[in-house]
Amino acid sequence: MRVLFSISILCLFAGCFSSQVRLPSSVNQVYQNSEIQQVLGMAAQNNILFHISDVTIREVEKTEIDQKCREIDEPLWAEKLSVYLSEFRKRPELLTRFHILEIKRGDTSQVQIQKDLDGAVTVSIQFVKIESRGKVQLESKLPCKGSIAEYLGREIVKTDFDFPTIEQFTAILQKQPERALVPRFQFSNEFLSYLAERGVIFKFTHEMSFEKTTKGHYVLADIMNQLSEDSKQPFHKHLNYWFKQISEKSTQAQVIQMFGLISEKDLKSGIKVESEGDHKIRLMGESDLTYVYTSYSVENEQIKLVSLKQLDDCLQTFTTDMTGVSFRKPASTDKESFLRPGYSCSLAPRVEAAK
Repeated sequence: MRVLFSISILCLFAGCFSSQVRLPSSVNQVYQNSEIQQVLGMAAQNNILFHISDVTIREVEKTEIDQKCREIDEPLWAEKLSVYLSEFRKRPELLTRFHILEIKRGDTSQVQIQKDLDGAVTVSIQFVKIESRGKVQLESKLPCKGSIAEYLGREIVKTDFDFPTIEQFTAILQKQPERALVPRFQFSNEFLSYLAERGVIFKFTHEMSFEKTTKGHYVLADIMNQLSEDSKQPFHKHLNYWFKQISEKSTQAQVIQMFGLISEKDLKSGIKVESEGDHKIRLMGESDLTYVYTSYSVENEQIKLVSLKQLDDCLQTFTTDMTGVSFRKPASTDKESFLRPGYSCSLAPRVEAAK
């Protein structure tokens, strides 16, 4: 009996036990906002990519007097994106007028059409950040619980944003002709559809779409084709489990989350948290972006990519580490910086020659 008791105590301290984890067995168990699923699916079918600048990701509406008395809203990028996307449910034909939709801060609130030399069209939604300053008065509404007398006469700052109207957005698109066929955006859209079903968008930057092999093949297009083949494989339970967890528990992913593709020689996959540090978060009221990612490299005309199956295997290990009974988890469960500092596995990549 003493031996069994000692083993049990040792296992408890070592984290030998694990709790039962219910892994999703269908997409319906991962994400349930049918309106977002529908409109992201429509965009995916038209090979639409989204560029949300890093600055935009951290923008929040807030009212504050000091660090103890402030009110901070949810990050605005996903909510604003969903509002503009909802128009495509009414006017699906507009999805054939552009290749990229981006949201970024500008000098004025406007919608611009930007064209690259190869004919690629970006719809750029640009917003303005507005800071209003005033003094706390007797009739002021405090952004915290407290006495007006305590803050009377103190400076109060409200941060707001001016976005283009839906009418401006649709008016610009209606004037656009059908988009041209652009080789770097010609790829299978099955992976984008796979993400859309889960309330996820591909984390796109303009630079990645221009990358070529020495033979002139577009790297992103080839990778999208590979990931589309991967997405046809049996249900990736651990990948889908973390899509669900991030959607439910990360402040940044309450409406839409992202999937990342990173170029690095030391190939890895896992979960990335883009963090400015605890001190920065505490002072500015910002939240970190948490997302699942995979990586690739290009060597001697070969595109090396960590597959979705390898990513799923990596996340299986992470699931065990996070759900086991132990005194210290490998990542944070705080909503403002969910899963910080992140998790990664170095894996042998799948190698395919650029076609």
